Amino acid sequence: MYKRFLYSLLTFLSPNFDNYISKKLSQSNNLKIVDVGFYKGNFSKSIISKVLKLNPSIRIKLYSFDPNYNINLNKFMNFQKSNKFLWFHHNEALGDEKKKETFTILNAFPSSGSSIENILENSLWYKTRKIMFDPFGRNTSQTSVIDVDVNTLDNFFSEERDVDVLKIDVEGFSYQVLIGAKEFLMINSPILQVEILAKKFEFNKKENEIIDYLTSIDYKLVSKKKHYTTHIFSDVVCVDYLFENDEVT
Repeated sequence: MYKRFLYSLLTFLSPNFDNYISKKLSQSNNLKIVDVGFYKGNFSKSIISKVLKLNPSIRIKLYSFDPNYNINLNKFMNFQKSNKFLWFHHNEALGDEKKKETFTILNAFPSSGSSIENILENSLWYKTRKIMFDPFGRNTSQTSVIDVDVNTLDNFFSEERDVDVLKIDVEGFSYQVLIGAKEFLMINSPILQVEILAKKFEFNKKENEIIDYLTSIDYKLVSKKKHYTTHIFSDVVCVDYLFENDEVT
């Protein structure tokens, strides 16, 4: 109960663009969502719930990706069954090329920070989360490491068209996912919500890298919101960005 309350609070404090995205897409007959860094599906659940309220007859197809195969997805399965949309979940990681990689899971706080990039394992950010979520040290091992298959969005969706929303929340690995999604983005022109997470000393470089790349393929920055959970004493910065294709808007 304690962990559930803390997780709900941190989720509430985290930024999102749900209202903007759902209102913009609710008038269509079909909605396709690609959710990279799915965890338990909070982003997709929120978008789908709001869209269905605005347009109960819309047909929805969701593709989700998260290499952490220990996540309990029963609640989302119940949500999917009750709302009768198509859902395809994959335990592959996504990046800039097809390969094998190691994926680090932060045991005290697996919903955030678990990643191929693994920049949070020894961070002050994670140490404060560990005190909050594992105050008595029940998770004796700080991390778990698993081998994962990495693919690209370009490879995975070479035959799929008309994707409306792409969300990327992969704890510091967003640039690599975007590099592997160039054709996907140019063909589908989805609304894009992407998280940029980096150490404070290199955040500006990482931010410019992603914005410059997306600008080069005709995407423009619509809005950005900083995570309140990356506080002033933290050594990392985390910001969510909303991008749209210039030609579509």
